[in-house]
Amino acid sequence: MRAPSEPRPTAGELAGRPAGPYAVLAARARRASDGALAGAAAVGVLAAAAVAAWRPAWWALALPPVAVGAFGLWGILEREAAERRAGRAGRADALGLALRAVQWLAVVVGTAAAGLAALAVLGALLGRVIS
Repeated sequence: MRAPSEPRPTAGELAGRPAGPYAVLAARARRASDGALAGAAAVGVLAAAAVAAWRPAWWALALPPVAVGAFGLWGILEREAAERRAGRAGRADALGLALRAVQWLAVVVGTAAAGLAALAVLGALLGRVIS
């Protein structure tokens, strides 16, 4: 485990290790276009709203689009945070901290939606278990 005072490892130092799912998704979001990220965020919001309005009992169908929407939101916020860091020479401000907090919220929501979607699929495949 890394001590808080130690610097973070660079990409070159991590090159020999396999990347985790969050690192892979972050790299994908950084390569995606603004339109693709905005479209992903819109898909999540619209799918959740449509399922909630149309068939609330089918909430599990909204989970994958919500995870995609959280990915898009995280990517948009990451770009904004990177631009703010570059313009402010790394100084933290209230808006920058708020952006980071919303980014973490997007990660939590996206992870929860993806995990629940996987469990919903598993539950549908297994069916009712009577012991």
